[in-house]
Amino acid sequence: MKQARILLVIAALLLVVTAAFHSSGGAMVSSWLDGDKGAILRLLWFVPAIDWAVIALLWGFVSWRNDQRFAPVIYITAIIPLVVALMLIGAVGAGFPGIWMLLGAVGFAVAGALRLPAEGN
Repeated sequence: MKQARILLVIAALLLVVTAAFHSSGGAMVSSWLDGDKGAILRLLWFVPAIDWAVIALLWGFVSWRNDQRFAPVIYITAIIPLVVALMLIGAVGAGFPGIWMLLGAVGFAVAGALRLPAEGN
């Protein structure tokens, strides 16, 4: 169904934008600690953004395949941004926009996965 593809593409794009938004804070984060510790913190800062970019690629792949057999890929990979969003709510409160970007991406992805057509349709 076309609706599944559209929802999955929106989810993937939103997750890529979230990854870019998160990555933009890399320089700020490295100033939190001096020397090697700051460099390590900066490297670790980019791990979620890389994860989200890979997940977005997977969601894009599933939208291209447009087959219900791939729905579990969406459900499993949606766990990562969902858990990060929940941890952020606990850490900084619900007012942080990145939380809503992550939750929105997860919502669109799951909605798209639920609408994927059965094989051959």
